Amino acid sequence: MVGVWTITITRIKFYIMFLAKFQQVNSEKFTADKNNQMPFIGEILAGKATGSIYNGTMFQRENLQVNKVYLCDNHIDSEYPDNVQTRIISEVSLLELQPLMTQLGTGSLDVDTPE
Repeated sequence: MVGVWTITITRIKFYIMFLAKFQQVNSEKFTADKNNQMPFIGEILAGKATGSIYNGTMFQRENLQVNKVYLCDNHIDSEYPDNVQTRIISEVSLLELQPLMTQLGTGSLDVDTPE
């Protein structure tokens, strides 16, 4: 069973988990990646996120599915320090959904919050 957890790394960096379901964008505000795939944006269902955009090629390569609920976190990749990255950790089953939503609290996206 998936549980909510926090990772501590040498610099004491905490990852805040959130639940999201993703849809591929079809807006002129976004551009396709080098494989001509548009990104996916997650709707935050529970927990706090600082970003919810996921690369379209990676989404398809990892066999992820739209409208499935995933446990995610945000991190800053050292190669792209000005960019909040979204990491999909695990698919959430229907049995896990309600307890995780209770643990994580109301879903919110705060794009101004630095990690």
